[in-house]
Amino acid sequence: MDIADMADKFIEDQVLSSVMKIRAQGAARDDQGRDTERCCAVCETLIPRARLRAVPGCSHCIRCAAKQERERAGLFTGVDRQRINAELDDYLLSIC
Repeated sequence: MDIADMADKFIEDQVLSSVMKIRAQGAARDDQGRDTERCCAVCETLIPRARLRAVPGCSHCIRCAAKQERERAGLFTGVDRQRINAELDDYLLSIC
């Protein structure tokens, strides 16, 4: 076994260790059964257990997480477009 193989083995062991640690933390949270950890931080709806298992430590439901990602990316929803268009119309009418 040369040094490259040893390095690959070390990295693989570290990744597996990290994955096992994250899964254990998620399982511990599920076992505790705290309702506060299962509620979305934004809309306060219950976060499904499948999402908590898939994304340990998540604090947003799927809908709020998707909305947050769209906002970070600079994308708008239909309601946002209507509001922006209405504000633009008001502005244009005020300068005419």
